[in-house]
Amino acid sequence: MGVKSAIRNKGAKVLKSARAFSQDYDSKKGAMEAARNIEQYSSQKLTQKIRKIADEYSDAVFGSKRYSPWLYVYTLIQGKFREGWIPDNFYGNVVLPAVNRDLTCLTRFKSFSNVVLRTQALPDIAYYIDGVFYDKEFSVANVDEARKKLSVSHKDVFVKKDNSGRGEGVIKLLVEDISEYNLQRIGNCVLQAAIRQHEFFDEIISGSVGTVRVMTAKDKSGRVAMRGAYLRLGRKDTQWVQSNNSVRVAIRNQTGELDTFGYTQDWKRWLKHPDTGVSFGKKLIPKFKETVELCIGLHEKVPHLSIIGWDVAVDDSERIQLMEWNANCDIIFAEATVGPCFAGLGWEKYKEQRVVSTKRL
Repeated sequence: MGVKSAIRNKGAKVLKSARAFSQDYDSKKGAMEAARNIEQYSSQKLTQKIRKIADEYSDAVFGSKRYSPWLYVYTLIQGKFREGWIPDNFYGNVVLPAVNRDLTCLTRFKSFSNVVLRTQALPDIAYYIDGVFYDKEFSVANVDEARKKLSVSHKDVFVKKDNSGRGEGVIKLLVEDISEYNLQRIGNCVLQAAIRQHEFFDEIISGSVGTVRVMTAKDKSGRVAMRGAYLRLGRKDTQWVQSNNSVRVAIRNQTGELDTFGYTQDWKRWLKHPDTGVSFGKKLIPKFKETVELCIGLHEKVPHLSIIGWDVAVDDSERIQLMEWNANCDIIFAEATVGPCFAGLGWEKYKEQRVVSTKRL
């Protein structure tokens, strides 16, 4: 190895170490803020006993105490420590790069989803890619002609930009405003039909489409199964669900039963939706069994990915609509409320292969 190569390698290692340190710092900061909020809103307290149990478990199982802060959070939510939990920063920094590799970025390109999945469950109606307009079948189309056809059955559409997520990069566009000029300003994107949600979700809150997040994971034998699920609801005066302004409610079991409590982003716990006063407990998500089956079937088409998060809606005709999929999905909420969700997958073995991940959705 030459001197220049050695210097480059050394520099890369230093940069990786610095980025890893920064991620650990940010993760701990986020976890401790969550813990303080949970203490404020509930009777649970972060005691020395909880810290000791989590620290020792983190050190023994994951190789470092730096992963214990999220175990504090999970324990505070559930009221007791459970073996098998996966800390968020261990999952993001270590597991995801090992099990989903560089393919985590794949699902951020919304215009590319149906190239891979080939499913009627996606509400895609057109695409704009590299300055060219395409119809649903990826045939080159004329924007003006497409607008006229769409205006017969659609009033507006949702446009999702490539390389976006968490409810960001979404634009609600009147069909009459679909033009070459506006699409050029947006860039590569998918145009999706607006969905009228099932009355079940409307009864909790209307105005935005409630989405069910289903997380599927592949085990060591290649079998894909649901590992966790929760409902994401919008807030008053929002047109779509946004991760930083929503209410999440855990789904307790395979029947689709909602938990008693929902949580806002600050980890405040609610018996009822804070904007409508509608309770969550014991409600059953419609078509949940079929939703899970769809997600498992789609995951089986992409065995290259070990974990995928699916955002699904049920419309007013009880059709299951796939809003988007994420190979970089967040596990915090599911682990905290109904976890451990990923026990038995053997993810702990990656503790010596620490690398830096990208942002999760």
